[in-house]
Amino acid sequence: MKNLTLSDRLAMRRKALGLTQQQVADAVGRSGVSVYKWESGQNEPKGQNLIALARVLKCSATWLLFGDEDQSPLPVEELPTELDERQKLLLELFDSLPESEKERQIIELTNKVNDFNRLFDELLTARKNKKTSK
Repeated sequence: MKNLTLSDRLAMRRKALGLTQQQVADAVGRSGVSVYKWESGQNEPKGQNLIALARVLKCSATWLLFGDEDQSPLPVEELPTELDERQKLLLELFDSLPESEKERQIIELTNKVNDFNRLFDELLTARKNKKTSK
């Protein structure tokens, strides 16, 4: 079987979810041309775009990049359609905060996610460099 590329996995997952390139583009805040270029292999999504794609396509960024079996996405019919208990608790707690504290928490979580994304990019670069040096 052919080794699938990032562009193959991206197109395959989008189609499995029944999404158009434009719907994916709108969801990640990019143009339809960007998604077309990612799927055709002309460009690769990086950083925030990769994380946003993984979120929209309900899969992991490492699966998109490397096709790691242990990171394979759930089949579409097995995707959860409701919030789990932790998500519900988080929303309840957030809703009980005063507006000023909600804003502070959003900023803090945004900063934390940005830090994780930066670290993730560094790890992906190191992994890619390690693979190409073999």
